[in-house]
Amino acid sequence: MIENFKNVMLNHWTILITMILGIVFGIYFPSQAKDLSFIGEIYLEMLQISVIPIMMTAIICGFFNIFHNSDSIYYLKKLSFYYLIFILLTCFFTFSYSFIFSPGHNLSKETLELLSNGIASSEKTLSKNINTSGSFIELFKNALPINIVKAIYERKDISILLFSILLGICLGRAENPNVNTAIEFFDAIFSAFMKMVNILLYILPIGIFFLISGFISNVGIETLKSLFDLITLIYVTILTLFFIFLLIISRKQKISIITTIKNLKSAYLIAFATSSSFASMPAAMLALTNEFKLEKKNVELVLPLGISIFKPGIMIRSISIAFFLMNLYKIPINFNSLFILLITSFLSSIASTAGPAILSATTFGVVLSPLGIPPAVGIFLLLSIEPLIDPITSMLNIQSNCMVTVLVSKNK
Repeated sequence: MIENFKNVMLNHWTILITMILGIVFGIYFPSQAKDLSFIGEIYLEMLQISVIPIMMTAIICGFFNIFHNSDSIYYLKKLSFYYLIFILLTCFFTFSYSFIFSPGHNLSKETLELLSNGIASSEKTLSKNINTSGSFIELFKNALPINIVKAIYERKDISILLFSILLGICLGRAENPNVNTAIEFFDAIFSAFMKMVNILLYILPIGIFFLISGFISNVGIETLKSLFDLITLIYVTILTLFFIFLLIISRKQKISIITTIKNLKSAYLIAFATSSSFASMPAAMLALTNEFKLEKKNVELVLPLGISIFKPGIMIRSISIAFFLMNLYKIPINFNSLFILLITSFLSSIASTAGPAILSATTFGVVLSPLGIPPAVGIFLLLSIEPLIDPITSMLNIQSNCMVTVLVSKNK
């Protein structure tokens, strides 16, 4: 009975109808959608409860398994190779489409005036509330896990990641017989929170309805029109890479694309509805172990690690906005600027959090400052279009890391 109810709630038709109803409700009843958006936010927060415990325990156990065994160098080499290849692939498509679309190059006088007014009115506010210095040294210092309890409280994902990696490595190299007891404890915590996520999937359509209607009601039509080329560029680039990664997964697993989509359906829907790749991570881990039959220890290592450091959606967003502003301010686009964008967009994606746009926006100065662009200008654009691009950005992030996990992991 309960399993049948879950199948109905997670059926693709149920989800699709819920999404359509959410969009319609957000368009025609915007005030009510805003008032009720707290229901979707509560659902998102409930999912987020499990994110940090799952990420920490999975990475600790994953790095323990790697450094406790003799094949650790093999896995690290494979991960480094695939991350490098797909980072370069992401930059190649983003650069290519940016030259084709050339966002911000031929804007009308009215559009320029609209953007200028918005930037002028927001720059003072942003400069007061956000540190836009863009110093990578400061970002690195802030990422050091000096106080892990404080890092968890403030949702400093990179600090949590570094702490979990170090603890997993040290446990893997330790020769104390009590180490196995510690690993069993972390594995039990991981299983408990995965069970919590599995229960929350029963009310996924309800969460999707209120989340989608809420952010649809906040999208301004004028902002959408003025930034149409930029938004189109981001969508085209993300969808291109999404289908390339989907094809790679299906070929590696020797299954059809439709079957691949079906297996990862829950992860896609959660990423889209919550705009969070971390929130969709537990569902993706269940799919990779149960549907794709990958080894649990490999999935627990590669997926959480990748979601923390490999975020192609964030890179695409950063590069596209930078291109828009370079065209807007008539800044020359040459080999040096492209190289700077490649490096800084990757660094910014690592430093960005999985939380709201206002939090990840603080790292955007790393990309813009070396180009001579005021960071507050880019942050204004980012916050303006974030409700429209964040859902598919999160979908690409979870898709790309599922792909790397499939390529690196062994089958059961």
